[in-house]
Amino acid sequence: MTRVLINGATGQLSVRAAQLLSQQHDTIVVGRHPPAGPIGCAEWLTARLDRKQWLELLRTAAIETVVHFDLLGFNEALPDHETTVQHNVIGTMELLGACRAAGVRHIVARSHGWIYGASPLNPLLISEDRPIKTQHTRGLLRTLAEVEQIVADFAARHPQITVTLLRCVPILAPDDPVMQYLSSLSPQMLFGFDPMIQLLHVDDAAKAVLAAVDQSAGGAFNIAPEHPLPLSQVIRRLGRQPVPALGPLFNNQPPPGWPFEVDYLRYRCTIDPQRACRVLGWTADYEMTAALDALKPLTPEEEQQAAARALSEFLNRRRKA
Repeated sequence: MTRVLINGATGQLSVRAAQLLSQQHDTIVVGRHPPAGPIGCAEWLTARLDRKQWLELLRTAAIETVVHFDLLGFNEALPDHETTVQHNVIGTMELLGACRAAGVRHIVARSHGWIYGASPLNPLLISEDRPIKTQHTRGLLRTLAEVEQIVADFAARHPQITVTLLRCVPILAPDDPVMQYLSSLSPQMLFGFDPMIQLLHVDDAAKAVLAAVDQSAGGAFNIAPEHPLPLSQVIRRLGRQPVPALGPLFNNQPPPGWPFEVDYLRYRCTIDPQRACRVLGWTADYEMTAALDALKPLTPEEEQQAAARALSEFLNRRRKA
């Protein structure tokens, strides 16, 4: 059993990962706010720690693996750029320093599958050996390139510590910025463009975290379902109707609700998960169509059918007890 600390209690991924990890490992969750939901058998601490406090906690709890989720922009609107850099970039540096001083053996950090950038020159599926785009203009990706560079430099300087980077595509959870765009009444698309995209079920993302902790393999891993879908098909499958809009109307600014550069509404940035499958033993349980269908609201008839099934299963369990 490994002693694991999850840094970052907000968001569905953090909650689900805590539930899975606490079934197999001694797990502590630390966050600026209370967890967004039940975290299984994990302990939790609500606090904003400085480097000295991090060091004390990591040493006292004899933490072996740290999972770093506490990055602004994954689960909330970003504040100003200076605050974002202070939290995401400087905060990551301080945590890494405390991990080194405390003798932590493994660090798992979250990144984004779109860190490579959207481009008409991208291959159908991008592998981890492709360089990331370092000059993003807005949103979470703007600081994630800096975070990734810090993590890579740290791993090179401290080979005794295994550093794992999980590049997850947008997660099908209400708090993901891309999901907020997709869930709007009439998501706007650029006229003449319909890029292929990948979206990940939150359970598959949490399974990737568990696999990374268990396998303790270093390097970057793409985490995504294998088969992408056109953006318009994703919107319609969620019960919405895409609204085409002329690009010049945006003046190269994204439409309402879209959290990244406009290029992601023009070109694909689809990633290859084969390294994660091969090294971590991870595969997505949910194809995108199944994951999207699980999010659609039930019709009254479907609600009645689901209620009847649940009642029948409950009564059967009671009769067998």
